Amino acid sequence: MFMAGCTTTTTTTFGNSAPAGTAAAGAPAAAAPASAGTAAPAAAPAVPVAAATTPACPDKEVLTGSWDSREVGYASNHDVREAGVWADAGPVPVTLTQKCWDVSGTFKDGDCDGTLTGSLAKGGVFSGTWNTKCTNTQDSSNGAFTVTMAADNQSFMGEMYNPASYGPEAGYPPSWLAKKNS
Repeated sequence: MFMAGCTTTTTTTFGNSAPAGTAAAGAPAAAAPASAGTAAPAAAPAVPVAAATTPACPDKEVLTGSWDSREVGYASNHDVREAGVWADAGPVPVTLTQKCWDVSGTFKDGDCDGTLTGSLAKGGVFSGTWNTKCTNTQDSSNGAFTVTMAADNQSFMGEMYNPASYGPEAGYPPSWLAKKNS
């Protein structure tokens, strides 16, 4: 018995599909038609292509520049608008360079030279690690930091800490403050 009718084929494509009549980049060429008496090779199952998850670079590299940074004492109220809080904390100039989402920087604090390495996430959170090398090697240290940028990208507030001894989970208020010079 011979049957006639319609059939429907649905194709789902992940990633960039190729225009009709062309092979997608990196896709194997279509097999030549099988000649009489030979079987066509079985097609490999389609493998979904993951979409890119890295966000595009920000329009502006807001962290690049010179920053007036201060580490305020834990006994203070951390409100830089209050008299003495900003002035009482010694300045630690920081120079940052942002390339896309990655940020690196340097600072000098007394006889210690420091580096910062981190990334800026959407929402203005800049986090990473810091390292200081001091003339007196016993003063050298390293740790982590997390700061949040102000909406105008001209200041940030957060904490630098040594995870081995203290950190945000200890409940200390933010103690690292900075405002942009240039």
